[in-house]
Amino acid sequence: MNRRRIFNGKSFLVAINDRGSDRHPGFEVYTFEDGSAPTRELLEKMVKSSWGIPIGIYLQFVSSCLGS
Repeated sequence: MNRRRIFNGKSFLVAINDRGSDRHPGFEVYTFEDGSAPTRELLEKMVKSSWGIPIGIYLQFVSSCLGS
């Protein structure tokens, strides 16, 4: 998967792009944690969106995986 860096206006890394826009809506890609699915209208908006993981969340995840 190709992850891209997301910078703010001050050139600080703020997120890592995990899911690009225009991704196929099939394969349960857009299923919520409770197992429900978005409405058709919301799904259309979601498919056109890019998704970024905030850098703070990413660093917490990496830290927990490394046991730090």
